[in-house]
Amino acid sequence: MKLTTCLFALMIALTGCSRATLPYKPVTQPSGVSLSADYVLLADRLRVEVDTDGYRLEDAQITRTDNVSIRPQTIEQPPTTSASGSSFGIGVGGGSFSGGRGGGVGVGTGVGVSIPVGSDTRVAGNTVLYFPLDQVGQAPWRLTVRVAGATLDIVLLPR
Repeated sequence: MKLTTCLFALMIALTGCSRATLPYKPVTQPSGVSLSADYVLLADRLRVEVDTDGYRLEDAQITRTDNVSIRPQTIEQPPTTSASGSSFGIGVGGGSFSGGRGGGVGVGTGVGVSIPVGSDTRVAGNTVLYFPLDQVGQAPWRLTVRVAGATLDIVLLPR
């Protein structure tokens, strides 16, 4: 009984560390980046969600089975986050002291400037692409994305 309880607790703890990915993966996954995608058919558009593993999407297009490529109508980029290593700061300050024997008041002002060194701009969330449904036709599609300098193909199969 104790072993079962420990295994159950371990399973729950490891589940919290896992990362959910979207169902479609690139034909060849690049090293150091985990990409995935999924799609939803809307009334007049194809909505494609791409998990870029925190990297900014540089380019995207869908290629139909007849080798016609279509660019997205709309791209919704997630907000950027900055993961900087070290920073360089400059500060300027001033102060004054007034008072006599046994008491006084201190007043100070300051200005600071910080410049990140070696910052890496990342995105917080998935990128969403919208394609006109009348132009992309029916699945399967080949989604070609460029992320972190690598161009990858993700095959989106019919459901």
